[in-house]
Amino acid sequence: MIGCMSDNNDQLIVGDKDTVMDVIVDSFHKYGVSRSCAKNEFIFRENDLPNSAYYVESGLIKISQSSQEGQGITLFLRHAGEIFGNAEILSNLHRQRYAKCLTDSEVVSLDARKFTELARENKDFSYSLAVIGARRLLQTQKIVETLISRPVSWRLAWFLVQMGKPRDEQLEIQLQLSHEEISYVIGCSRQTITETLNKWSEKNLIDYTKKKILIFNPNSFFEDL
Repeated sequence: MIGCMSDNNDQLIVGDKDTVMDVIVDSFHKYGVSRSCAKNEFIFRENDLPNSAYYVESGLIKISQSSQEGQGITLFLRHAGEIFGNAEILSNLHRQRYAKCLTDSEVVSLDARKFTELARENKDFSYSLAVIGARRLLQTQKIVETLISRPVSWRLAWFLVQMGKPRDEQLEIQLQLSHEEISYVIGCSRQTITETLNKWSEKNLIDYTKKKILIFNPNSFFEDL
């Protein structure tokens, strides 16, 4: 795990992994501008110039890409405590995807020029970016492995668990994506999502309404599929 800054502020040392994000968050708060965004508001769109990087103070942001059929394919979800929108800045590219709020959200925007300056001149900031990038690469590799090797029911269960919050020894998931959007994420049809959720409900593994899922026994959920 990665950790805290040294006394001379020249390097990061091994320790508490939260410090990696602390370095990034402190910079966003120091140099950035806070912004309230409404549900369904776009943070940026495809082909926009990358004018800022963003930190999610609260809320939920989806990072999506338009398909040839004109539909949005959700690639990532960015929760509170995560950054997004920095890849195109560092790559000097127009936006490859769009970012849209799934809930009312609070984001902090950091001007692209300041972001680049910090990445070039601040060792702690650039190192923290590298660590975050490495973690996301490992996470992406895990996702690819999951999509390739697991059946649809397991992939859907895995996706829901990532979004869940514990509640009285159960797991509550507020559904911010449509069944169609979830199907794009885990690689199946919208009908399969609906049928799988209905089957789990019939087996009394979950309580399922349109916008909320409650997993009754999360510790044994995968075993019961």
